[in-house]
Amino acid sequence: MKICMIPVCYNAHDDALRLLDSVDRALKIYSGFTLDVILADNSTIPSNIDISSRRYGYAIHWLKNNNVGYFPAFNNALARLQVESYDFVIVCNVDLVIAENFFLILAKHPLARETGLIAPSILSEKNGRDLNPKIIHRPSARKMKFMRMICSSATLFTWYQKLASIREQSRARSQKRRYLSFSSAERIQNKPMYGAHGSFMVFTRHYFAMGAHVFYPRFLFGEEVFVAEQLRIHGLKIEHVPGLRVFDKEHASTSQIRLDFIRAEHKKSYEYLYGQFYAK
Repeated sequence: MKICMIPVCYNAHDDALRLLDSVDRALKIYSGFTLDVILADNSTIPSNIDISSRRYGYAIHWLKNNNVGYFPAFNNALARLQVESYDFVIVCNVDLVIAENFFLILAKHPLARETGLIAPSILSEKNGRDLNPKIIHRPSARKMKFMRMICSSATLFTWYQKLASIREQSRARSQKRRYLSFSSAERIQNKPMYGAHGSFMVFTRHYFAMGAHVFYPRFLFGEEVFVAEQLRIHGLKIEHVPGLRVFDKEHASTSQIRLDFIRAEHKKSYEYLYGQFYAK
């Protein structure tokens, strides 16, 4: 088995180091594979860590980018690889850590030919809920146009963000109640979804072999819908694997960005996704 992991860092070098350390610990639990890590660094401040001085059990390459955005940095890293040679390609934020048995669970998981993407459990440090499934059903064209309109107004966007935060808190409480009422067997069942959370995505070899790609030309946001559409177009599916656990601090990088910039990037993403996948 061969895996490439591409964490994308923006001014969060301490978080990146913590993630890389967790990867090293997981490798000590199960090391029966080849692991390459490319740290795609979009930072605008100098790094306060020296990756070259770290002694990891895997090959690591530091790739310095301009601040090009999440998937553009991912693609810069992929351009240096023979992607078809990997069984799994992982893209992730750096404000998280992986469980010590992560690679062991991934190696033992039977992979269906139609599985293009694996969605792990991304457990929120804020409230303990699993951020997957991110999107259950495909958004309608009406919903995409509505969100584009919301993102056109600073006032509407601010209110929508507040409502979304309240909704997320409610979902966390509801998920916790459901979890406590489920049996162990029910907890490990696959959850159907349209889109997996973008902070940690595990692409399988089938994704690229079937012609699906990750050339998403937006700075940030909307990656979940873009990947979901690639899967839909190429007859592939997402598989939720709750035993694959990732622990997420949630948005350490985006919290450093001005709200107006975030709103503008959301709007650009909705415009692109609508034009590519809905307006035709």
